Amino acid sequence: MRSWAGAAVGIALASLLAGCASKGASAVGAPPSPASPSGSLATDLQSIFAGSNVDHAFWGVTVRSLKTGGLLYSANGSRLQTPASTQKVITSAVAAERLGWDFRYSTTIYATGPLSGGDLDGDLVIVSNGDPTINPRHPERWGVFDAWARQLYEKGLRRVGGQLIGDDNALAEPGWGVGWAWDDLALGYGAAVGALQYHENELELVIGPGQAAGDRAIIGVSPPGSGVILNHAVTTAAAGQPSRISLSRTPGSNMLTVSGQVAAGAAAITALASAPNPTILYLNALREALARNGIFVGGNALDVDDARVKPDYGKATVMLEDRSPTIGAIIDVCLKWSRNEYAETLLHSLAPPGAEATAPAALASVTETLTQWGISPDLYIARDGSGLSRNNYLSPDALVGVLTRMWSDSRHREPFQATMPQSAVSGSLANRMKDTPAAQRVWAKTGSMSNVRSLAGYLMTADNEPLAFAFMATGFRVPVSQIDAAMDQALVRLVHHK
Repeated sequence: MRSWAGAAVGIALASLLAGCASKGASAVGAPPSPASPSGSLATDLQSIFAGSNVDHAFWGVTVRSLKTGGLLYSANGSRLQTPASTQKVITSAVAAERLGWDFRYSTTIYATGPLSGGDLDGDLVIVSNGDPTINPRHPERWGVFDAWARQLYEKGLRRVGGQLIGDDNALAEPGWGVGWAWDDLALGYGAAVGALQYHENELELVIGPGQAAGDRAIIGVSPPGSGVILNHAVTTAAAGQPSRISLSRTPGSNMLTVSGQVAAGAAAITALASAPNPTILYLNALREALARNGIFVGGNALDVDDARVKPDYGKATVMLEDRSPTIGAIIDVCLKWSRNEYAETLLHSLAPPGAEATAPAALASVTETLTQWGISPDLYIARDGSGLSRNNYLSPDALVGVLTRMWSDSRHREPFQATMPQSAVSGSLANRMKDTPAAQRVWAKTGSMSNVRSLAGYLMTADNEPLAFAFMATGFRVPVSQIDAAMDQALVRLVHHK
């Protein structure tokens, strides 16, 4: 990946969807009348979504029995809404279908010259197709750079006379999604995806107070070697004052501005920023691991696009080959912890063989698969894999359609359900629905951005009837906890839906 200086950010304006109330209907924004079978369930769910604190939100809801196929409840089920991270349900399902649960990413290390007496007369080149797992979320992978260095040492390598080169061309630049907000790009969750990925392409900033009010705050950045330049604008405030930090970086620049204040005597604040160039972060971390294990690199760490002489892999020697964990472990992190770079990596991997691994090429594969599953393109608009773009639109019917398809396929049912957060147990649902009848009975993906909240997944009723559901709320002006509470209340009601 290039240094990104001068990279252009495409800013796409999301189309505004307006719902008009007909004469005699409730006002715009009021909860819809249910288009569902009559009975107490429909009445109860409608009452929940019409609660006085949440009735101003625009709600889209679909609930279907996976045992009978029957529609249990639907309100605005076909209406398009901003999904936030429930977009990851679509991306992960299509990735499992097209790539298979045994799929693994690969990394190869090449030597471009002869190795004699421990000296490599040439470059050491690392090529990968996007492995996102070299980070602390995968303990068995976090030390893999040292493991590689030991393997290379055992093969006799002691000194690299040339450069340490990263070939990240398997995934197209710049690694951002269409419609991502420019001010998200400086933050950890807005990190660009790349073919060479380390530490989730993130930097951790630990920001603590100075000794007295008025002093500059103390900022530590890790991992080292990111290439970021700090514009330090954080001061120490008087004891008892609020601590607040903001991060900003112009796309294409290495300059990260850290501003705000930390109160004297207060605990340090941790903030996550995106690495300006994931490839350089990766290479410098690998270079350190090589040095720790007795291998010295004489040249610079370079993106392959900056190398004066491009590697000729036909003449190079394979020094090491590595494979990531299977896609199940990757989807597990993607859904349980809502990691955007995992979702975007999966998306880019869906580009057809031989095509450039761009988001548009991959999204064509998504559309093809959803069409094969009987899900109409009228029910969704996909612009990225993670849901960070506000140009994505999904309907509850599309989400439930995908969930139903995955449940009906014996290859997918158990592994896909297992990757989702579970109520009162794991991921983003670990602290929701505790001490309720819905505890441990819901497996679902959350979605959240400003004025957007969604939840889609599976529920097992008290009678062991599996349900697929999708709840989407937009345009609300209350804390998200109140929207969550309404969704959780609806799920508790569904546990005993008969």
